[in-house]
Amino acid sequence: MTEFGKAVRRDFEFLINEFGFALTSDDDPVRYDAATLYVEIWSSKDEIDLIFGVKVDTDILRPYVSHIFSLAEVVRYYKTGPFPGFGSFSAIPGITEEQRYLIYLATLTKKYCGDILRGDITALERLSVNRGAKHA
Repeated sequence: MTEFGKAVRRDFEFLINEFGFALTSDDDPVRYDAATLYVEIWSSKDEIDLIFGVKVDTDILRPYVSHIFSLAEVVRYYKTGPFPGFGSFSAIPGITEEQRYLIYLATLTKKYCGDILRGDITALERLSVNRGAKHA
């Protein structure tokens, strides 16, 4: 397991303990699965990201419609006003920038995505509809 995988497991253990997800990949990307949803956290050259993937088709999320949503997209859906900044997380001493950012992503996920993590994908369906409206 990579250092990235270890760090993600530490900061996202709540997905298992609080929401019943199973860890299905502990490398990069790190993946957690539940019945209707998966969460992937991955890193590339200078970026770390978190996505939600819906594993089922619904009346709105059909096979030809994207079932993948970024954490940033979900937070913007729930949060009015400015996007929550990295601010206070950059001041955590004794850890790397990557570790700080993973803590930040975990905090945003806990704060804004509880319903989704419990299996309510209504917000993701609405996001999908909004995507379609923007392209119409």
